[in-house]
Amino acid sequence: MGTIKVLESAIQNKISAGEVVERPSSVVKELLENSIDANATEIEVFIEESGMKKIRIVDDGDGIHHTDGPLLFQRHATSKISSDYDLFQIRSLGFRGEALASIGAVAKVSVETKHHSGDPVFIRFEGGELMRQSPGKERQGTDITITDLFFNTPARLKYIRSLKTESGKIIDVVQKMAMAHPKVSFRLVLDDQQRLMTKGNGNLKETMSDIYGLNVARNAVEIQAQDADFRIHGFVVRPEINRSNRNYMNISVNQRHIKNFALSQSIVKGFHTLLPKDKYPIAVIDIEMDPKLVDVNVHPAKIEVKFSKERELNHLLENAVLESMRKEVLIPDVAKKIPDRQKPVQDAIDFTQRNTFDRPRYDAPPMPRNFEGRQSEQPETVYTVDPVPTIAREEGPSPETNPPPELEEEHVPAPSKSEGEAEKLPYMEIVGQLHGTYIILQNDSGMYMMDQHAAQERIKYEYYSANITAGKTAAVPLLIPYTFEFPMNDIIEIDGKLEKLKQLGFDIDKVGPTQYAVTGYPNWIDEKRPEEDIGELIDFVSEKEDFSVNQYKEELAIMMSCKQSIKANHYLDRSQIEALLEALGSCYSPYTCPHGRPVLIHMSTYEIERMFNRIMK
Repeated sequence: MGTIKVLESAIQNKISAGEVVERPSSVVKELLENSIDANATEIEVFIEESGMKKIRIVDDGDGIHHTDGPLLFQRHATSKISSDYDLFQIRSLGFRGEALASIGAVAKVSVETKHHSGDPVFIRFEGGELMRQSPGKERQGTDITITDLFFNTPARLKYIRSLKTESGKIIDVVQKMAMAHPKVSFRLVLDDQQRLMTKGNGNLKETMSDIYGLNVARNAVEIQAQDADFRIHGFVVRPEINRSNRNYMNISVNQRHIKNFALSQSIVKGFHTLLPKDKYPIAVIDIEMDPKLVDVNVHPAKIEVKFSKERELNHLLENAVLESMRKEVLIPDVAKKIPDRQKPVQDAIDFTQRNTFDRPRYDAPPMPRNFEGRQSEQPETVYTVDPVPTIAREEGPSPETNPPPELEEEHVPAPSKSEGEAEKLPYMEIVGQLHGTYIILQNDSGMYMMDQHAAQERIKYEYYSANITAGKTAAVPLLIPYTFEFPMNDIIEIDGKLEKLKQLGFDIDKVGPTQYAVTGYPNWIDEKRPEEDIGELIDFVSEKEDFSVNQYKEELAIMMSCKQSIKANHYLDRSQIEALLEALGSCYSPYTCPHGRPVLIHMSTYEIERMFNRIMK
């Protein structure tokens, strides 16, 4: 006699429940999706003991017709699809018909619902069995209550973390649903305490304010992009407000919240060098596309999806974020935030306009004797230089033809700017230098401090990036080749990357078992010490396991800009500071260094006066 048999439906439901209902937050997610599919405009979520005791969700949606009551808790019973063709163009959040069957198999469920064309009905379901069906209350929509979750599967309880953790996951689910559906009002109550309330007026920025706070919403920058297949809309938050994990990057596809590493990485790439290392942005982005281009039938949780044109979508999203950041003035304000109830005492200054100020000029103290633009043996702690007139930013030389000279030559390379492009830095007067490291500047809005190393890093990075990443790598020939010798364990790596080194502009050949000869090098190599730089670059390449020429060009531009920029305790004279500021003002993105650290910070006159008790508020 055979040993194969068909499992009972109750056991089948418990097995499927393990895939769909992992924890209380999974229940909340599935029920919220049902409410949204039912065209609800107001949804209330009541949680007791992190959902382990009770989960109640009330909506004003279409409700369930009383004749469908017996089918509610049957597996694969759904109103969302009717044929296999529908699986290729899913427009609803739910479609499998597994959620209520899975929940009903491991919990006690009460449903009270009324459809606009049917009678109100009340249904009680426990552990996979229908216990009661009777007339319900006359109220449009659905009121569903889940109690004693996992009461008949005690092994599942072992894998539930602390109640605090489970509550956090429920809050996260409701928040992400609210941001994906700003036209729906969400209210979350945890143990009789309201934790979340959104207006549901369709304003995504207001929804972000309800969830992340007013400061995040104020710093949110709108992004929009579209092509023949995709339309992207949402907000990204300025880089000075960031997080240490990716959980604050909210991505939805056709208003379905998803997790996709490639799309998250595209957002991070869009910020480019504006974010500090190991920091991630806050973003709320919805992507509209034809449902045929996305497959949501990948995982029971329906949070993982696959795209037909993923590369094109990633490129569009990255460029959308990049363009939105390029339009912003990203100078962080280090002053304490002014409470909302206080009115500002100064008019805001438009940093995109060039202003002139009729300010009295004051004589500055004499400069130190050793102030000659190079590091002194015993640097003074603080000194000032004479204020200078308005800095004229004229069209600089083309970076492709003029390599960046050292700062000692009183010139810093300035990337060329398109005609008519607005100034990205405000007008600032030079006050002096602090500890040979920071430049002190001022204008009518207050005081600025500029990190001279970070500023020149940005300038040199844009020069190298324009030449290296754009492929402008004409070789400089050598009459006498440079010969390099490497240890045997590096030879295999370098041998496999010779062609890619040639793509970077090196004329390099192997001339011995462990030796290489370089007969030409790219024109962006430092002409003062080419042999040293070439050796370091070959070393750098040999250590890379997964070597991509384009990725390496970017890393190379960052590395060379950092290595060749002025360091701390390096004293500059006035002409050098002027040149540095002029070149920075011509940069495409002058607000951060290539590593994401700020170049400039600002302290308003209002905050300075508050610190000296000139304003008693």
